[in-house]
Amino acid sequence: MSINITDLQRQIQQNCHISDANFSGAFSLCILLLRLRNLYKWEVNMPPWQEPDRGDLLKWVEGRESLWLGLEGSSPEALVLNGQVLDSLDAPRINQLLKDSGLFYGAGLVTGMKPSYFLARPIEVRVQEGLEVCIVDQELARDIFSAPLMRQGGQIVARRQAMASTLWDEVLELRASSSKALAFAFAQYGLNLHRLRKHPVLESHGFMQVVNAELETWIYHEIGEAMVDTFPGQVWQRMVSEQANTLVEVFARAVRDLLADTHPFGLLGHIISEKKSASLGFYAALMRPLSRNLYPDILPAVQDFMFKNDWDEIERVRRSGYSRGREMALQLVEVYENTDELDPETVRNRVVDRIIRPMGLADSLDGESRE
Repeated sequence: MSINITDLQRQIQQNCHISDANFSGAFSLCILLLRLRNLYKWEVNMPPWQEPDRGDLLKWVEGRESLWLGLEGSSPEALVLNGQVLDSLDAPRINQLLKDSGLFYGAGLVTGMKPSYFLARPIEVRVQEGLEVCIVDQELARDIFSAPLMRQGGQIVARRQAMASTLWDEVLELRASSSKALAFAFAQYGLNLHRLRKHPVLESHGFMQVVNAELETWIYHEIGEAMVDTFPGQVWQRMVSEQANTLVEVFARAVRDLLADTHPFGLLGHIISEKKSASLGFYAALMRPLSRNLYPDILPAVQDFMFKNDWDEIERVRRSGYSRGREMALQLVEVYENTDELDPETVRNRVVDRIIRPMGLADSLDGESRE
């Protein structure tokens, strides 16, 4: 039976609107506006380096806020596909039905337990390090949350459009703390960062080559995450579900990201083994403030690397980062042990008092809890 793509696209996009309506308040105003701008660009098929007309964007934002007001409090709807009624989060079953359609459906609970959905056209599916990797390009439906990579069980999804937006936002913002590393990274591809900012259309082909190459590298973050065994599954699910939109969730996710990056087969391990200088520069440039606080050795090491090209030092810092990540993860797990009878607030206070506050991270976590 053939798939009615238009109808499926409409159903998924409606659930995207419902999810956005219910969770937009979890973002800070700055992050919300950035995500809205990128969502608008996607809707009007605008490349990431093209900026929308301010008046058009503001008018669209007003319309989107009005749409959300009408949907707030609604629950995501089941999808109807080939006469079957399917849970909107049951991506494996839905993709089985889409197997010969040239479509891929993504669904999952992201930060803050926000349901996130998308429908896209896959351009490659392969097995890598025992995991199925699906790379998608054109997206037919999506919500306001759009991460370049996501993993569910043994499947990794890599989204080219989201990767392009992520890298371009970094180019456009050009933070003082990351500009040197970003310039270094692009220079390894033969691109001048300031020329790219000034003449993005002329440099668009080179920029997209960077996007495609770095997306392949970033896949190793998800591979590393799949190999991290520090968080027992039940404990992890409690952390992210019971502590959604709290300092504890932000801290736990940052610790798991550190472990994924510094695992021997994770992102930094791959960068080091393949001597990918550009990817090392991008890693340093795109680190968030909390990650820098959790992993303070990496930025000075990358700054030295740009002059000394010392991979042995980067490997030493990777190992120390992995040890530090495991120590923090084990502290979290220890606090969570034997707390099944305690309410989430009590457990949260224990984590904050015993781990977060002694590390001096409360302010950093509070700043990132609404991103």
